[in-house]
Amino acid sequence: MGLFSRDKQAEAKAAADAAAAFEEFARLAFAGVIPIGDVTWRSHVKVAGRVKAMRVQPWSEKIQSLELTLVDGTGGLTVVFLGRRHIGGIGLGARLVVEGTVSEIRSQLALLNPAYLLVPPEVPLPY
Repeated sequence: MGLFSRDKQAEAKAAADAAAAFEEFARLAFAGVIPIGDVTWRSHVKVAGRVKAMRVQPWSEKIQSLELTLVDGTGGLTVVFLGRRHIGGIGLGARLVVEGTVSEIRSQLALLNPAYLLVPPEVPLPY
């Protein structure tokens, strides 16, 4: 055995533990996730994707909204957070799981104020 073999064994075990933790996170976070391309109006959905576009848009005279375009390999969906100009951790390229009821805004399917979960980059998206 080499001088640093215990360190390498400890590193290998830590890497294996981290990989197992990310697999468990993915299993729990992506349970019930459907492709964005299968989303229908007035349905309760849970989708996962990457933030492709962001903008702050006036919702009414006094209310601002943060609008995101969430995409996966099957399509895109608008996600709207009313009364928010920014959300910590969410930026272009961020990976999210969002859950809510689909509505129509400006002739587009959208989720209003959904529950969301940030996904770390080490976890592959399902679609």
